[in-house]
Amino acid sequence: MLAQVLVSSATAGAVYALIALGFVLIHKGTGVVHFGYGDQVTFGAYLALMAQVLIGLPFWASVIAALLLSVLMGAVIYGGFMWPLRNASLLSRIIASLALGTVMREFLRAYMGPNAWPFPFLLSQTSVPVGGILVVPANLAIVGVSVLVLGLLFLLFEKTVYGKAIMAACDNQVGASIVGIRVSQVFLMIWVIASVLATVAGILVAPVLTLSPDMGLIGIKGFTAAVLGGFNSLAGAVCGGILLGVLEALGGTYVSTALKDMISYGILIAIILARPQGLLGVLAIKKV
Repeated sequence: MLAQVLVSSATAGAVYALIALGFVLIHKGTGVVHFGYGDQVTFGAYLALMAQVLIGLPFWASVIAALLLSVLMGAVIYGGFMWPLRNASLLSRIIASLALGTVMREFLRAYMGPNAWPFPFLLSQTSVPVGGILVVPANLAIVGVSVLVLGLLFLLFEKTVYGKAIMAACDNQVGASIVGIRVSQVFLMIWVIASVLATVAGILVAPVLTLSPDMGLIGIKGFTAAVLGGFNSLAGAVCGGILLGVLEALGGTYVSTALKDMISYGILIAIILARPQGLLGVLAIKKV
């Protein structure tokens, strides 16, 4: 029973980790908590849907089109909103991110309607017994794609010069500028990567949650995972997502499925009170 719960929790945990990584990446680079990120996840999934419905592309071609459009969307968000607001107060930038998410959600509601749309699973939904545990190929695909994306990001940040330049700019913008790193280009890349992550997460989670303009509430789970793992730690975001998925599954199985969401938000409150820097984050102390 416990093994089955843990296997089932991997699906949600993997998606939470992707969304949390987007939150943390944007925050590390720009200092902004993108409260519209959940709606951006939804918008990314709708890009694939619109490519199918409006243009008539097959599923996998629509996914590729959505990923390419999400690159453009990340560049537009940075160039059109965040770059002009780079010298504005933190509160102004947070409000702008919240407004951006609201614009995306209401555009989808007006253009695609308020009702849910069917979205195909990547693989079959028929469970297969493996060693006494039921495994759903569709869920396995979600975990597999998430692990692949996380692995590629690890290689980018740890093994490439450009990835290390991004991390250097995130940690110290002035120092990065002194050694010749163009911080504005780094920020652009951060928003592009975060936008692609949002679209990948949206495409993975849409068939599970049912695609509608209100699917962006999943962003709260990603935010909780980021807080749980540590808002200034990329590794913490991944760990926080997986841990949140496990805790949700255990709570839903052994306590009550109706209280599953309440458990998640309870974890958010508890971690803020007990360890605001998160499990793997570092407490930042500023002199005043």
